[in-house]
Amino acid sequence: MMVSDMIFPHNSTSELKDISGTAKEQGKEKEQGKEIGEGHDSKTHSEVSGANDGNDQLWLKKTFKKYYFRYFANVDLPEKINQREFGFRYFDEKMYRHISFKNPGELYAFVLKFSPSDVYCSSSFYRNPSDPMDKKEWYGSELIFDIDGKDLHLECALKHNYAKCHACGFIISGISDKCNNCGGSRLSVIDIPCKSCVFLLKEEVKKLIKFLTEDFGIGSKAISVYFSGNNGFHLHITDRDYYGLLSNERSEISSYLLGKGFKLETLGIKKNSEKQFGPISKNKQLLDAGWRYRVLKKLKIGFSSGKNADNNFIKQIEKLENSWDRDFQQIVSKSVEELSVKIDPMVTMDIHRIFRLNGSLNSKSGLAKILCSNLDSFDPFKDACFFDKSKVSINSMIDISLAIKGGKYEVTNGLNHVPEFVAVYLISKGLANIDSKEIQNG
Repeated sequence: MMVSDMIFPHNSTSELKDISGTAKEQGKEKEQGKEIGEGHDSKTHSEVSGANDGNDQLWLKKTFKKYYFRYFANVDLPEKINQREFGFRYFDEKMYRHISFKNPGELYAFVLKFSPSDVYCSSSFYRNPSDPMDKKEWYGSELIFDIDGKDLHLECALKHNYAKCHACGFIISGISDKCNNCGGSRLSVIDIPCKSCVFLLKEEVKKLIKFLTEDFGIGSKAISVYFSGNNGFHLHITDRDYYGLLSNERSEISSYLLGKGFKLETLGIKKNSEKQFGPISKNKQLLDAGWRYRVLKKLKIGFSSGKNADNNFIKQIEKLENSWDRDFQQIVSKSVEELSVKIDPMVTMDIHRIFRLNGSLNSKSGLAKILCSNLDSFDPFKDACFFDKSKVSINSMIDISLAIKGGKYEVTNGLNHVPEFVAVYLISKGLANIDSKEIQNG
């Protein structure tokens, strides 16, 4: 199909004009980052960038537009697109929601015309997706999970991440509660995930998939894993049996995955009259599934039969307490914490949240939210990076070593000539500015 046929499948030029006008009007209802699906730590480029912000916005807008023109095939269009709500954030920070499209061509034309910094789409289906929330008429939603680096509290992140002061723009290496330059306390965290971060995030994804397939019976074909475009992964569940779940039911799933409210009785264990731990039931089948199985396997606790079964079990518990040097209840709590999946429960339970559109760019990095067909081999700094290697001049605010797209780049404080993909990443992170000559020549 020709691009012109894709953009205007049924003389939609006038329709595009109407859509853009609607977006401007509806955009007066500005949304906060956490309502969009990006979490409390969601800082756009314009919120953390420096004095050259206007030029950065112009250059990024032009560069993002080039991506959508070349790689719109990357965009994984959702089913029933005409029943979805879309949202857009622009490089001037303005956010617009409650927008709908009749077909992919309208969406494509809109993105190319306005070059947004971020594109969002609802996980829900609505009868009237462009109406206010109370008039949309919800009738189902995909089940989505968010695993973000910030929720893993990784020690390495304290060293390789940065913090930027909102008051003076000073950049601090590592994480800090106070600006070293002006003493200000309003700081934005700038994530620069390392190989270890990515590996541990993948392990968390695998843990979640295991829960979903084994405990909930969700088929692996109904689970799609996407790199978020910055520092995490999104899992989209397309099993229609879950589409009708309401917020409270989705919250229960989140609580189960997080191990919230876990009690010893869940293991089939309780204290006897002598304050010793023993099995509630001798039926071993009750202990071979879900959380019971996971915790008992991790602690290597076995159940035996016969008249000495309870005494043997009590001895196992005593041995555990001695080796861990803590009470059995504390041992179980620690085990549950380690076995639980570090998801953001608010993301899963919010049926009206809009999520970054699959295949679209993330303005906090310039990387794409992309499907991970092979999680083990997936490299976000290679597989989600689509800009070219043409040289661009930037003014970096820091010295940084960056491994991206198969190469390693040493960027120093001041003027640097780097590949376009390095420039996009650092400028999107608010760690560099485009050189003014690039704007004049562009």
